[in-house]
Amino acid sequence: MPVLHFFERFYAILFVWFSAGAAAFILSKKISFAYRLFCWLIIFLSIMETIANIMAFYGRHNHFLFNILMPINFFGVSYFFYFVLHNNIVKKITRIYLFVFPLFALINVLWIQDFFSLATYSFVFGGTFVLLLAIAYLWQLYNSDETTSIFRDLVFWISLAYLFYCAVSVPYLGMLNYLWEKYPRFTREYYNIVYDGANIISKLLLTMGFLCMKPIAK
Repeated sequence: MPVLHFFERFYAILFVWFSAGAAAFILSKKISFAYRLFCWLIIFLSIMETIANIMAFYGRHNHFLFNILMPINFFGVSYFFYFVLHNNIVKKITRIYLFVFPLFALINVLWIQDFFSLATYSFVFGGTFVLLLAIAYLWQLYNSDETTSIFRDLVFWISLAYLFYCAVSVPYLGMLNYLWEKYPRFTREYYNIVYDGANIISKLLLTMGFLCMKPIAK
């Protein structure tokens, strides 16, 4: 059956749906604007990733779709971190990034890397910055005097999810063209095992965060 073949090939999408379902559940609670925006971001990305996987299943080229989704993802996550980080220097740098990154991503797909091939430069730029923001929040949490459980803190789980995902995906996609040319078998196996594994773990961490978080007053 086509459906079974689809899930056999794109099993990671199930975990994407788990995180989207948990995000939808959180939307029914009383949460702040930043958290609500992040939930909608996860739901939107999940829908679009599903469309991209369906396109791939039927042999349709989908790199252009990821070239749209990746900047939205990294911009949205960085925007969310801007609200929850307290360090003024980090917030100022984030403001600059939020202005520069969309311009860079647009210039990249129009004049540097082709729109219909994977825009790895944009992914590396955006993913590296999100990785640093995740580390910054974990450091902020480490130095915090609050006694509340970190396991009820959604941003703790978000930081772990993006820290793990970006740490694995950024080096891989940054060298993707070289690896694909020199080591195509390794590149394919790395994607199917390591990259998909990192994606699954990040979605599980997000799901845990949504399910464990305490309500945040508006």
